[in-house]
Amino acid sequence: MLILTILFVIILIAFGFTLWKFLQLQKSYGQFLQGAESKQIEQLIKNYSKDVDDALHKIDELAEFVAKMHTQSQFSISKQSLIRFNPFGDTGGDQSFVLTLLDNHNNGVIISSVHARTSTRIYAKEISNGLSKYNLSDEETISLQKALNSKKKRAK
Repeated sequence: MLILTILFVIILIAFGFTLWKFLQLQKSYGQFLQGAESKQIEQLIKNYSKDVDDALHKIDELAEFVAKMHTQSQFSISKQSLIRFNPFGDTGGDQSFVLTLLDNHNNGVIISSVHARTSTRIYAKEISNGLSKYNLSDEETISLQKALNSKKKRAK
C-alpha cells in the first residue's frame, strides 16, 4: 500500500510539473498560437520555410552578381589624372592638357592636347602595366605618376 501511495504521489508531481510547463509554454507562445489550429500553424511554418529558401536563393544570385561586377570592375577606369598646362609659357593660358586614365592593372591611355593659336593637336598613348612604349613629355610623365599614385591616396 505504501508503494502505491508513493507511486501515486510521484505521478501526481510529474503531472503537476507537466501542467506547469504546459502553462508556461502556452503563456510564452500564446499570442503566436492564439486562435490558430495546428493546420494553420503547419502552413505558416511551411510558408516561412519557403520564404527563407527563396531569400537564400536570391542571396546566392546577388553574390554571383557581385563577383561578376568585381571581376569587371578590375578593368574599368579607377585611376585618373588631369593636368592643364601652357606649352608656350609667354602667351595664352593653360589651354593644353594631359588626361591619364588607368584601370586597376595600370593599363589605359594618356590623352594629350596641345593648344596653339592656329591649331590644336591631340595625341593618345597606350599605357600597359604603368609604362608606355612611346616617349612621354614631362607633363605626361607627371600625369601618369599622379594617376598611378591616386588609388593609394584614396585608400588611406
